[in-house]
Amino acid sequence: MTVRRSIIRFVPAQRRATPIERGAARARAGFSLVEVIVALGLLTVVLLGLALFVSNMAHNTSDSRLLGTASELAANRIELIKGSTNYASIDSFAVTETSIPGSSTYAGFTRRTYVQHVGGAVTDSVDYRIVTVVISNPVMPDTVKKTTAIAAF
Repeated sequence: MTVRRSIIRFVPAQRRATPIERGAARARAGFSLVEVIVALGLLTVVLLGLALFVSNMAHNTSDSRLLGTASELAANRIELIKGSTNYASIDSFAVTETSIPGSSTYAGFTRRTYVQHVGGAVTDSVDYRIVTVVISNPVMPDTVKKTTAIAAF
């Protein structure tokens, strides 16, 4: 005689989910509308701040380029005057230039050169000239000014 064995499986009865379990399941389903709106608002503020930063950086870079060019123009003029071989001819450098020869990056710049003679009379113990070069551009926030003193030679 053969004995048959049967396997009996116990299947638990389905139970209803508690409110806490339903909330956890809902939380895993996605973001709520409030969360999405807050995230978009935060993203908007960050992007506006970044745009303002980039705009300021571009403006400051432009100003820096202009100030660098102006400083170069003033230094070039001072060096040209210092290289003069005739002390008496230094006064002839006192001019205003609205069209500066050289690079196209000099367009719009105005270069004024002032020469002030100090002493030089027979009774004076000193004789020198103070040379001031002032560079301006309508787009620049400030003028660039360089001054040097050249003793009689």
